Amino acid sequence: MYLALGNLLPGANVIDVDACPIEGFDAGILNQVLGLREQGYCASVIVALGYKAEDDFNAELPKSRLPQEQLFTEI
Repeated sequence: MYLALGNLLPGANVIDVDACPIEGFDAGILNQVLGLREQGYCASVIVALGYKAEDDFNAELPKSRLPQEQLFTEI
């Protein structure tokens, strides 16, 4: 599954389509609502595909990241 996701995201970028993977959703509910189990499938990740608004001021802002010292503990 994640191999396909790893190809989808840069592939969308090549054709100028914005993509955002979404995890942390309730796969059981999604499977039920879409009837995925009955079709032999199970949700593991969602990807939003589309185009950002021309006036999206967030699109050009630098991404904020925590300092490495806060993310990692050396053991």
